Amino acid sequence: MADEKSDSVSEKQAPVIDENSRDTAIAMTEFDTSTNNGSRRDLIRDSDDGDPNQTMFFTLEDKPRRIDFVLVYEIDKFDPAKDRQRKTFEQNLTDVGVILEHDTSADGKLGCVKIHSPWEALMKGAKLLGLRKRLNVKMDSKRALDSCFRFFSPDQSIVPDEGHFFTAPFDPSKLNLFANNDPDEFFTNAERNLITKLFLDSTECPVEEKEGGVYINKGIDSLINHEVYSAAFPLHEGNIKPMSNDPNFFKGKDKDRLRLYHSWAKPCNAFRLQPLEYVRKYFGEKIGLYFAWLGFYTTFLIPATMFGFGVFLYGLITLPTDQTSKDACNVKGAGNFTLCPLCDNLCDFEKLSDSCLYARLTHVFDNYGTVAFAVFMAGWALAFLEFWKRSQAALQFMWSTNNYEAYEKLRPGYEKNVKKYIVNPVTGKKEPTVPAHEQLLRLFTSMSMIFFLICVVCIAIFAVLVYRLAVAAALFAVDQNGAKLITTVTASVLNLIIITVLGFIYNWLALIATKLEKHKTFSDHEESYTFKIIVFQFINYYGSIIYIAFFKGSFIDPPGKKNMYVFGKYRQDECDPTGCFIELTIQLAIIMVGKQALNGFIEFILPAIKNCFRRVNENTIGRQRWEDDYDLEDNSTFLFFDEYLEMVIQFGFVTLFVVAFPLAPLFALINNVIEIRLDAYKAVKLFRRPTAIRAQDIGAWYPTLRGFAYIAVITNAFIIGWTSEFIPKMVYIWNHRHSNASVPLDGYLDSSLTSVNASLLIPTNELRNAKIYVENSFYELLYPECRFHGYVQMNEQWKYEPTREYFQIFFARMVFVIIFEHLCFLVMSLISILIPDVSARIKRMKRYERQIQQRMDFEESFTDVRDKRVSMYLEATRFYTHNGLQ
Repeated sequence: MADEKSDSVSEKQAPVIDENSRDTAIAMTEFDTSTNNGSRRDLIRDSDDGDPNQTMFFTLEDKPRRIDFVLVYEIDKFDPAKDRQRKTFEQNLTDVGVILEHDTSADGKLGCVKIHSPWEALMKGAKLLGLRKRLNVKMDSKRALDSCFRFFSPDQSIVPDEGHFFTAPFDPSKLNLFANNDPDEFFTNAERNLITKLFLDSTECPVEEKEGGVYINKGIDSLINHEVYSAAFPLHEGNIKPMSNDPNFFKGKDKDRLRLYHSWAKPCNAFRLQPLEYVRKYFGEKIGLYFAWLGFYTTFLIPATMFGFGVFLYGLITLPTDQTSKDACNVKGAGNFTLCPLCDNLCDFEKLSDSCLYARLTHVFDNYGTVAFAVFMAGWALAFLEFWKRSQAALQFMWSTNNYEAYEKLRPGYEKNVKKYIVNPVTGKKEPTVPAHEQLLRLFTSMSMIFFLICVVCIAIFAVLVYRLAVAAALFAVDQNGAKLITTVTASVLNLIIITVLGFIYNWLALIATKLEKHKTFSDHEESYTFKIIVFQFINYYGSIIYIAFFKGSFIDPPGKKNMYVFGKYRQDECDPTGCFIELTIQLAIIMVGKQALNGFIEFILPAIKNCFRRVNENTIGRQRWEDDYDLEDNSTFLFFDEYLEMVIQFGFVTLFVVAFPLAPLFALINNVIEIRLDAYKAVKLFRRPTAIRAQDIGAWYPTLRGFAYIAVITNAFIIGWTSEFIPKMVYIWNHRHSNASVPLDGYLDSSLTSVNASLLIPTNELRNAKIYVENSFYELLYPECRFHGYVQMNEQWKYEPTREYFQIFFARMVFVIIFEHLCFLVMSLISILIPDVSARIKRMKRYERQIQQRMDFEESFTDVRDKRVSMYLEATRFYTHNGLQ
C-alpha cells in the first residue's frame, strides 16, 4: 500500500509547464512492443494462458498493477495542440493519485495510456460515490420458490453462488467491519473502472479552439469529443477459450468474462436462468438491470403464451362446427351468393365461397375465447409491471442502489457548442449556458423536424394503401383466385420494408434534432431522444395496423354511390365480406415476426461482420489486450438503448393488438429466449466492455410500458367491438333467441349481407358480365343482383338507409366498449392494490440492515468515548508518575 502511494507521489513530480521533464517522465514508462516479450513474463499475474500481450496488468513495473482503464489516441494524426492537451490532462490525472503507463500498438499507429487506481485512490473514490460494500453479516436470501427452479439454475461449477451480505456505506476507517477487506479483491473490477471513470470525468484540462481561444473543460468525454483521444474504455478480462475438463479452468482471478460466456452467452444455456450477480459484477448495475428486466419479461410471457395458444387451439378445434365459415364455404347455400365488385372498372363479380379461406382463418383467431383473452392480457400487462416493481425493489436492495442518485455532469457536446457563459454563484466559476429565447427557437426547430417526419410516415401509410388498390385491381383483372391474399401479404411486406428504412432515417435525424436542442446534461439529452424515438416508432410501426383495425371499411359508399370517393374518383379500400379481422392478423404477424428477424440480423450479424473486416488486414502478431478491445464495436453512447426500444415495441405488439393475433406472446417468447443469448454474446464478445454505470431502475422505459398497458385496454376494446364480428353475432343471437333454429348462427351470414340491384353499378363499373342491347335501351346482366357487407336497405327513393340491426349493433358496440374498459380498469386497479411495490421479505431485510447499521454507529460512538476516557486516564497516569505523585 505504502509502495503504491510513494509511486503515485513520484509520478506527480513533473510540472505541467515543464515540457522536457514531462517528456522524460513519459519516456520512462514507454516501451517498444517489438522487444522480447519473454523478459516480462515473470511480471504477468493474470490467471490466463501466460501470453504477456494479453495481460491486464502493467508490463514495465516491478509488481503487478491492474489496468483499470485505457485511453487510446492516434499517433499517425499528430497535432501539437492536442498533444499538449493530452500531457496536461495526464499530469492533472496523476495529481488525483492514479498511476499511468504509456504504450504503443504493434503497428505504431495508436498510442495508449494505461491507468491504474491504487488502493488509496479507490478508497477516496468509493467514499465520493457513496458505494455500499458488504459487511461481515450474511443474509438469508433464499426464497421458497428457489428450489422449484433449481433445474434451470446456472451451472454452479462455473458461476458458484457467492451469497448475499448486508451492506453499509463504505468508510475507510471501518475496514474491519467489511467482508474480504483484502486490497486486491475488496473492489470488483466493475467498481474499479467506475471509480476510475469518476477521476477521468472530474479532471480538468484546457481545450484550445481553432480560433485561438482557450477554455477549461472537464472530463474525458469532452476530450474524446474534441478528438484529443479516440476512445476510453476498461479492458475485457482475458480471451474467451473453449471449455476444458481442467477442474481449475474457471478458478482464479479475472475469469468472469470466461464464466459469463460459458454459463450465459452460449446458446446451450437458452433455458437456464441468468447469472445476474456475475452480470452485475462484470458490467455494472445498469446492464444488469436490463438483463434482469428482459429475463423477467420473458418468464412472464409464458402464461400469456399458454392462454393465447389455447385460444388458437380452440379456434382450430371448433372450426368444423363454426356455422359462419361453413355457410361461406357451402357452394350450394350462402357460398353461392354473388358479391358486388370490390373495385371499379377492373373487378368482377365473385362468389361468397371465394372468401372461404378468409372465413376459416377469421374463426381461428376471432372466436369466443378472444374476449376472455383480451381481459386476461389487460390484467397480465399490469401484473407484469407491478411484479417487476417488486423484483426491481429486491434488486435495488441486493445491489445496494435503492438510495443511489446519479452524478450529473455537463454533456461534452454542450460544453463544446455553447459559447455564452455565466458565473455560478455557488462555485464562482464560469459555466456555459443557452439563453431562454435561443432554447425555445431550437426546440421549435427540432419539433418541426419531428412533425415533418411524422407526416412522412402518414404519407408512407397512404402510399401502401394506394399500392393495395393498384395491385388488387391488377390481380383482379388477371385472375380472381388468391388476389386478396396476395395483395394483403405483399402490402404487409412492403410496409415492413418502409418501416425499417424510415426507422433508420428517423434515428439519425432524431439524434441531430436532439443535439440541436443543446441539453445541458446527458440524462436530459437521453430523455428527449427517447421521447422522440418512442413517438415516431409508435406511429411508424402501429400506424398501418391502426388504419386496418379502426378505419378501413368504415367510410365507404354502398355500391353505386361515389360520395366517399377519394378526390371524387378513387374508391376507398374495402374489407373482405367476412371482415377486416384476418387482414389485421396477417399485417400484425408479418410486421412483428419480420421485425424480429431483421433486428436479429442487424444487431448480431452486422457487428460480427464489422469486427471481422477490421481485423482482416491487421497483423495479429504481438497485439495486446487493449488493441483487441479497441477493434470491438463501441456501444457506450446510448447503452442498450436499441435493445430496450426493440423490447418496448414488441410489448406494444403483445398488448395493443393481441386480440387480433393470440400467437403474438408465443413469437415474442421464442424471440426473447434467443434475444437474451444474442445480447449476452454481443456484450461479452462483440462489444467493448462498457464503463460500469450505477442505476436503480430502468428509467423512462417503465412509464412507457405502463402507458402501453393502459392504451392496450382501449385498443383491444375497440378491436373486439368494431373490427371483429363478435358483437354482430351476439346481436343476431339475441334477436333470434326465440327462433327454432338448431344452430344459433344459422342465417347470420345472410343477414349481414345487403342485396342490391346490379344495374346500379353500371355508372361506376365497366362490368364484364353485362350484355348491352342499345336498341331496347336496357341492360341484361348475368347476375341481376349482388350482395355487399353492411346493414343498410334501399328505400322508395332508391336511397340507402340504415336498418334496425345497424342501430342495435352500434348501441351494443358502445355498451361493450364501456363495460370492457371499466372491467379491465377495475381488474388493473385491484392488481395495483393487491400487489405491494416491495415484498415483505425485502422490507424485513431492510429493517435488519438498518438495525445493523445503527448498532455499528452506536458501537463506534461508544468506542470513541471509551478511547477518550482511556487516553485521559493514561495521560493522568503519566502526569502523576512524572511528578512523583500517587
